[in-house]
Amino acid sequence: MLPIWSAALDPCVLRARVANRHTDTPWHFDARSRGARRVWGREGEHIAFDCGGDVARIDLVQGRLPAPPVLLRFEIIADETLGRQISALRRIYFPSPPGRQAKRLQRQHMTLLAADARSVGASLREIAELFLGPGDWPGDGEHRKSMARRLVAAGITLCAGGPAAILQSLS
Repeated sequence: MLPIWSAALDPCVLRARVANRHTDTPWHFDARSRGARRVWGREGEHIAFDCGGDVARIDLVQGRLPAPPVLLRFEIIADETLGRQISALRRIYFPSPPGRQAKRLQRQHMTLLAADARSVGASLREIAELFLGPGDWPGDGEHRKSMARRLVAAGITLCAGGPAAILQSLS
């Protein structure tokens, strides 16, 4: 049985092979220093680990990850999951600063609340006061009004995408 973070089940999981053993470059992968969770399967090893508050996952094809740091060769496939694969690779080697994930979730929550407020009749001015705080209306160049519109539009887009839209943005 495959773990939930297998590339066969999740397009954000990267497939990789060990390219070079016992390396000490900035690009090496050290499972021990990442606190990786590892599960052995028929095709290889499934690895999950924390990257600055995000979770990254790798399927190591044909074999197990050795104890010392190694250089990995990733299999990036140019299909409909290409964007997710590149995001996953970035997450491994260029992790988000701590708190970025939480800020994204807070922003998404605010956009959903703004869309809800608009759907029950709140004006853009009321939405701006509630979510952006007090200020001149509509603001210089109507910036507060534009910000309120963008909050509502983003919330509507998230609602239209359903739960998958929010979960995919976390990948």
